[in-house]
Amino acid sequence: VVAAEETTYVLDCVELGTERCCEFLFLSFNGFAHLTNNIEKILDMQLAAELWSGIHGMKFHTMLRQLLPPEVYDTRANKQLGDTQLFSTRPLSPGILQHVVEDVRLLYGAFMSLKDKLDDWSLVERASKARALHNQGTAGRICFDVANAYRIASYELMQETRPGDILNATPVVASTETSILLSLLPYSLSKQLQDHLECLSDIVLDIGRTPLAWVSGQRMLLGDENEAVEVDLINNIVDQLGGFGTDNRAGLERQLHRISAIRNRRSDIIGLTLRVGRHVSGNANMIADLLFGCDDKSILILGEPGSGKTTIVREVTRLLARDKNVCIVDTSNEIAGDGDVPHPCVGFARRMMVPSLDQQSAIMIECVQNHTPGVMVIDEIGRNTEVEAARTCKNRGVRLIASVHGSLRNLIKNPELKGLIGGVESVTLGDAQARMEAKGENSRSIRKVKAERAGPPTFELIVELERGQHHVWHVVTDAANAVDCILNGQKYVAQQRVRDSTTGSVSMNLVNR
Repeated sequence: VVAAEETTYVLDCVELGTERCCEFLFLSFNGFAHLTNNIEKILDMQLAAELWSGIHGMKFHTMLRQLLPPEVYDTRANKQLGDTQLFSTRPLSPGILQHVVEDVRLLYGAFMSLKDKLDDWSLVERASKARALHNQGTAGRICFDVANAYRIASYELMQETRPGDILNATPVVASTETSILLSLLPYSLSKQLQDHLECLSDIVLDIGRTPLAWVSGQRMLLGDENEAVEVDLINNIVDQLGGFGTDNRAGLERQLHRISAIRNRRSDIIGLTLRVGRHVSGNANMIADLLFGCDDKSILILGEPGSGKTTIVREVTRLLARDKNVCIVDTSNEIAGDGDVPHPCVGFARRMMVPSLDQQSAIMIECVQNHTPGVMVIDEIGRNTEVEAARTCKNRGVRLIASVHGSLRNLIKNPELKGLIGGVESVTLGDAQARMEAKGENSRSIRKVKAERAGPPTFELIVELERGQHHVWHVVTDAANAVDCILNGQKYVAQQRVRDSTTGSVSMNLVNR
């Protein structure tokens, strides 16, 4: 769609083909060849609106509402097209064509309005050029504006206006002290892992079976089928540990690694899982706006086992502990390592150990009562008592950082944990309300009972992780709204943040989940 001062042209590239569309444009517009060959003439309206308003990623209709006179925009406000699939059908209907023309005409009016409001168009042109050259797909590169509470901003625009206020993007650096963990194993096993340490996640030893390791999500046998783990090997490793807790987990002094036991009915240990613990510096910079710009909001990190939740929690703890009184309620000494002295990766944070899982909620309350933390970090909330303790701590003014297994949709279905995001209750609708709800959902059946969120979420901010996608996070900045959408059978909006593993730069796109 091409808008000029008096005429708007709609070209169907599917029907005409790219060559014919370009031929028309070259013949119809003076200087269009110069325009298409000179990328400096590209203007990104979203960047221009951000420079004027300070709002990153302003939505199309929000932009029109703020830039156009009410009498102009109000005629269009109730005509937004909901089903974008209509654009895939051919021929395009006259109604759709008219809809598109109206949108572009209004965008042209917004452009003229912005020209009057901004003094220096060259800033927008240079930022637009940089975005057009470097962006891939629909995701735009973002940065964090240190001078404005680490607010998200367009990287290209900040580079042109206030480069000194950009939070430096740093590559993530993993620190893995594997030598002590591997020293528990006989040399015949440890030597096979020397070339795989960077991607090693678990070592599995079961009596009577071939030892194996998980490397980059793939099973790696440590020997042939005739080589089996013997009882002596298991006992030798156990003797080097400080003892297992009631959760069948043990650790190594001032190390982040975790050793978990499998027992038979006689409580004899018949299997071990050696989980490699890592500290990844720079890993939490992708959510700097949540950490430093939302001091009154708590963060819940969701993901499958092995998705990197604990690794992120460690780095978040270190960053927040630079300026805050941070206390860790360490379920299995997994965040800060085993031993009385916490691992250096948590910085100035203090750590309270949990003797057994059934005491975790009591330790959380004790932490608030005795040590006045500004931030409490909890790894693996998994029981209703801990949910209630988290709500109590939140109500006493403590900010919470916690991790939970699963996804947001699964969390809503979990009767033990759904209280973390407000809980769910059933409400009975009146006849008129039930008919209205059914009409809004285009449903023939009328439901008299509906699930609704019971109260405000304990955690307002959510980070969702997926196994194997360590540089792709989904951030929900309004947990209450997301939960309401799910309960209403709708998709919820999340920020998909993608990190370049080499440079640490972050791009962001809005997605429906």
